[in-house]
Amino acid sequence: MSYLLNFFSIACSTAAFLAAIWIIIPAPADFIWPLAVAASEWSVWIGFLAIVGLVASSIIIVLYGISPLPIVSGVFCITALLLSLYPPLSVIPLARETKTSLSLSRYFSGAFPEYDSAKTFSTHTFFVLEGKTLNADVYLPAKESQTNGASIIVVHGGSWNGGARNDFPHWNALFAKQGYTVFDIDYSLEPQPNYLEATADVKCAVQWVKTNATKFDIDPNRIVLMGRSAGAHLALLAAYTAGDTRLPSSCPNDAADEKVSAVISFYAPIDLFWAYNNPANQWVINGPLTLANFLGGSPHESDEIRDRFIMASPITHVSTKTPPTLLIHGGRDQLVRHENMQFLNEKLTKANVPHRTISIPYAQHGFDYNSNGWGSQITESVLLEFLRVNTKPQ
Repeated sequence: MSYLLNFFSIACSTAAFLAAIWIIIPAPADFIWPLAVAASEWSVWIGFLAIVGLVASSIIIVLYGISPLPIVSGVFCITALLLSLYPPLSVIPLARETKTSLSLSRYFSGAFPEYDSAKTFSTHTFFVLEGKTLNADVYLPAKESQTNGASIIVVHGGSWNGGARNDFPHWNALFAKQGYTVFDIDYSLEPQPNYLEATADVKCAVQWVKTNATKFDIDPNRIVLMGRSAGAHLALLAAYTAGDTRLPSSCPNDAADEKVSAVISFYAPIDLFWAYNNPANQWVINGPLTLANFLGGSPHESDEIRDRFIMASPITHVSTKTPPTLLIHGGRDQLVRHENMQFLNEKLTKANVPHRTISIPYAQHGFDYNSNGWGSQITESVLLEFLRVNTKPQ
């Protein structure tokens, strides 16, 4: 009996400890990073496991006396329990600030909301040229919801060379349920360097949506761009450079313009030159190489390539005409450093551009994949309010 209790105790404590440490310690390899995201988002479950191990250790001490194994197990459990409390405790001030009522029952309901199982979308082609075809998955407002005439164009992440549209379908379904029409789009991923093509494709998608406004029963003047990671960079860049001939659309002959009402960014790289020189966790991603592939070389190779980095940085294009912006970033992001959001926040403030920044203290890159997590609950509240304010009929 003593052997079984000791085994159970050490198994629980070791598992809880090895999971919980990644909430605060940078991942030493790319395959550990998803574990860090999961540990941060589902930390309460780790805490429960730690409590179970702690109870087992206590029983051993009571029944068989003090010995090294249950003491070590107890220390591991206490450490894991404390680490597991960091995510929920860290967001309490932000929840108060954003007037978000955090729901424990929602947190325990799983990663995806109920409406995800009932989602429907149709796929439409918005660009075809020389063998290149780009599609958009279109979510129409749910039957029980009344369309509000506004729409959201979603740009996926993936380091500009991967990922796929519709990678966060549960968020698209949420927006559709709120009355928004959602267009989750493709863009050029290869061959690299593809900074011009990818940006051009996002602008083309905006023009296509405007041209087909009547077909989808939307207002062409109430379109919001939203992206995640590399897609957030492209969303910001496309929104901030509407009409800039240096970054033209893939379909420049389209009669519609490229302007949008607002833009939403989840953990975007903002200043690409700074990001190249100040990479995040290179055990997880080789940031400089990723940027060099996207832009065609190192900014230190030549003035021409350095100018590309500058032109492709959203922060370069901020002006008084920049559309309202919502910036969301995790405080423990290991792929795109949190400073990116701070830099753009300062630039938008100086230009008197309406904007808001939301920093989720505990959150990792991609935290919103868990749409019922603490960070997503706060983000959803802020995001829907931002959309409501910035898609009002003119």
